[in-house]
Amino acid sequence: MAAYAIDYQLKLFSNFTYALERPADGDQFSQQDKRSAYGLSASHAFDHSLGSLPARTDVGLQLRRDRIRVGLFDTVARNIIGVTRDDNVRETMLGVYGQTSIEVTPWLRTVLGLRGDSARFDVDSLSQRANSGSARGNLLSPKFAFVLGPWAKTEFFFNAGRGFHSNDARGTTATIDPRTGDPVDKVSGLVASRGMELGARTEWIPGLQSSIALWKLDFNSELAYVGDAGATEPNRPSTRRGIEWNNCWIPLPWLLVDADLAWTHARFSDSDPAGDRIPNSVDKVASVAVTARDFGPWSASLQWRYLGSGPLIEDNSVRSNLSSTFNLRVSRKLWRGSELTLDVFNLFDRKVNDIEYYYESQLPTETAPVADKHVHPAEPRTVRVTLKMDF
Repeated sequence: MAAYAIDYQLKLFSNFTYALERPADGDQFSQQDKRSAYGLSASHAFDHSLGSLPARTDVGLQLRRDRIRVGLFDTVARNIIGVTRDDNVRETMLGVYGQTSIEVTPWLRTVLGLRGDSARFDVDSLSQRANSGSARGNLLSPKFAFVLGPWAKTEFFFNAGRGFHSNDARGTTATIDPRTGDPVDKVSGLVASRGMELGARTEWIPGLQSSIALWKLDFNSELAYVGDAGATEPNRPSTRRGIEWNNCWIPLPWLLVDADLAWTHARFSDSDPAGDRIPNSVDKVASVAVTARDFGPWSASLQWRYLGSGPLIEDNSVRSNLSSTFNLRVSRKLWRGSELTLDVFNLFDRKVNDIEYYYESQLPTETAPVADKHVHPAEPRTVRVTLKMDF
């Protein structure tokens, strides 16, 4: 059993559209969040038999309660000049689950599971009473898995199940757009997803642990970034599928090579003239790290990280740039329980972007909005030194 308590405050100032909405003062706004969260989790596992078959069952629950004061404000020089939203939010999430693993034969294992989630959202809109209210969401998520093998240090697996993501509590009770005043539809608090994967794991080659999996994931609704609001909103249903290949190779006792590669095909699953591409869905990801360890007190690693291009709008006419960077780490053990580490991030000082968006904005010198890329550049070459000491 575990319990936790969290308390934090956030005051973030941004300006994504420059002078599009307020040419005289600029479009700066502030997102403010004051939150207390409390939760607990408990689980219990026990071995038993189903007929003549050995089995193991896990049961548990998770409970979380959030008390939130959250707002979105128009600002000039970080001084509030207008209120877009100001809300007191209470959110409670309860999840109960159980799963049973059964050894059907020495070469076949199955897992059956079921999770139930319940959420309650209470919104007290201090700025627009019409957006106040309460909502509930309930969802059952079954899962199934089986594992075949091992044969020649190789096993095959299949997993399928249902999951979810949660939406902003304020969207579950909203009836009008706080910025435009237009009517809006309420959204579901819990949005279901369905997924499956088929793959294999092997240690057939000495020193190499390797796995490969084909997967598919369907969402009833995506979350989309909205540049002029600086927030996300529910979007269209989607289907994603792909392949992942993970490897850990130890060719020599002191040398370790990790290589992870993934390809994803992501599309909206409904029909819309805007197009079917999901903005910011990267299609290729790779990471390769080489580590030399235990050379006396010394260890070192070099990691290559690759993020492929992705569509920035639904018709795929604008895409993000790919990103390729290297990170270096060198460590030396000093004395018992102590270690000095040097990290060099973006080793070759590549000019790449951490994130890119495409939307309309307007500079004070422009007479009309312009649709263009908006980027957050990656940090230049950065050095960090860490000293870890145990007492």
